[in-house]
Amino acid sequence: MISRSTIQKVNDTADLLDVVGSFIKLKKRGTNYIGNCPFHNEKTPSFTVSAAKGIYKCFGCGKAGNVITFVQEHEKLSYPEAIVWLAKRYHIEVEETHQSNVEKEQRLEEESLRIVNQFATTYFQQNLQGDEGVAIGLSYFKERGFRKETIEKFQLGYCVENREDLPNVAIAKGYQKELLLKAGLIYERNQHLSAVYAGRVTFPIHNQSGRVIGFGARILKSNEKSPKYINTPENEIYSKSKTLYGLYFAKNALSKQNECLLVEGYTDVISLHQTGIENVVASSGTSLTEEQLKLIKRFTSNLTILYDGDAAGIKAALRGLDMAIEQGMNVHVVLLPDNHDPDSYVQQVGVENFNQFIANNKKDIIVFKLEVSLKEAQNDTVKKTILINEIAETLSKINRLEDFSKQQDYIRRCAQLLQIEEEGLISLVNKKIREKVVKREQISEQDAKELEQQAQTETIHSQPLATDLLKKDYLQEKGLVKILLEYGDKPYDEALSIADYIRLKVGDADFANEIWQKTYQLYYHLLDSSLQYPDIKTFTYHDDELIRSAAIEALYFPYELSDNWELKHQIKTPSREMMFMQDIDNTVVYFLLRKIKSTYIELMDELKTTHDNLDEEMILQTSLLELKRNEIALLEHFKTVLTR
Repeated sequence: MISRSTIQKVNDTADLLDVVGSFIKLKKRGTNYIGNCPFHNEKTPSFTVSAAKGIYKCFGCGKAGNVITFVQEHEKLSYPEAIVWLAKRYHIEVEETHQSNVEKEQRLEEESLRIVNQFATTYFQQNLQGDEGVAIGLSYFKERGFRKETIEKFQLGYCVENREDLPNVAIAKGYQKELLLKAGLIYERNQHLSAVYAGRVTFPIHNQSGRVIGFGARILKSNEKSPKYINTPENEIYSKSKTLYGLYFAKNALSKQNECLLVEGYTDVISLHQTGIENVVASSGTSLTEEQLKLIKRFTSNLTILYDGDAAGIKAALRGLDMAIEQGMNVHVVLLPDNHDPDSYVQQVGVENFNQFIANNKKDIIVFKLEVSLKEAQNDTVKKTILINEIAETLSKINRLEDFSKQQDYIRRCAQLLQIEEEGLISLVNKKIREKVVKREQISEQDAKELEQQAQTETIHSQPLATDLLKKDYLQEKGLVKILLEYGDKPYDEALSIADYIRLKVGDADFANEIWQKTYQLYYHLLDSSLQYPDIKTFTYHDDELIRSAAIEALYFPYELSDNWELKHQIKTPSREMMFMQDIDNTVVYFLLRKIKSTYIELMDELKTTHDNLDEEMILQTSLLELKRNEIALLEHFKTVLTR
């Protein structure tokens, strides 16, 4: 694990403006900077960076965070990977906490494999410049229509037919035989080392950081004894089921276009990229795995599978369907015309017609599966019964707590296509859900049925319209946290800091919103334990994502007065910093007024249910009167007019 001191150095050193500015063009506006959001397509800039606070927010798509979360989101990296990325950018040595000898050896082995793969990538690329590479390897790539810049972008290469060349060059450069064997670059027979990919063109496979973790290699001469493609064997850094070819080159386009095109082969990905269609990855001939689907979902929940229009392509399109549904993904399928794959079809019809074909022929995969299966079943009652059960099983995998309306819509459409009663299909889907619950939780069928009915009822009724009271509670609590984080260490008067003043007035009031309560309490816990006012970064870089997001939301101010008022018109405008004392008084009074009002409403509701209990009614009436007095006192003290 990365040491806390390294993380702190990265937090202190990394410059958000510098990092964001290396990816998008920013223009100064007031005290902030603004540019086109890198996370969604937009023509009018709405992505705002506050250099002073070290946070960003897009007022178009809602993305917000700090320099670490920006790198995580933009480069699609985990938290540790983002720390390493920033440490490398700012030349910070990454220190790690104590590791066992086994862990150290494993990390060393993984890094050694990456280094060996980088050597091999360079070796294969250089071979394309030799006579054999030009005549065979480069000739093949040009036949496929790949331009020079495309070949360089994907680091395509060629392994010469002389099987001794690669091992001899590698050993001479100091690479160990054992690592070359594990990386799948060579094999040993009768104490003789030979290149695995001899006479093949090579396709490096990159991880999300752009480092090569393996290779795919295609034979160019007809040889019935050798497979057309061979891949790197499974090792510490390469697992076929956890890898998608082209993901490193596609990740930004996947997020921006909010759709992933999935194809089968390396050349399909490369050819589409060359035409400008970059939101595409390949499963490399494998059936979709859960790990691959999770990789895609980090960028988008919309998956469109492109396959050949033959029988094999149709079956391939349906594999992994239930896993994708369980991941909450929206899956569509496009079957290309016969005898065409994405590579050949885009080259034949051009990028515009290719995109139009996808748009016109995109089918929802659940409905598609049903239509295909119904054609196969025809009037066979047995086959149709099996199909109904399969569809019910698929529909039961939709998370109804998140996509209840989506599940109901599918049930309606599928019932129409199957020509069965909708209620019957609902019952069957519910039965499948109960069976899963029974199997997973090991509870009785009756208990599972009751839980399922409860979940369905809660799903329908769990999202009432938000009342004005709750909206205002949220805003007042957010405002209080904002004042505390931004100005808590500043003096309110000669005796009190602003943090002291807020605690004196508000105390341990119950917040309607849990995260604002948690942030408020954390501030005073840190203040009391360290006797120092917490820094803003303590919250905007907090390990708890909810606290971090809440702090960034509270601190962000979307509008800044232009400098031109003073520069061009000589009109002095007060800054937010100059007006913060007024903000404090207003925020505190409205916070307290909202609390009084919400408590008043609760007591009034309770009073309505009190019957024949004079003592309880008297207590409630007294409490209501006291609340009213407090409200009037606040209004009088702050000369405030209460709006209902």
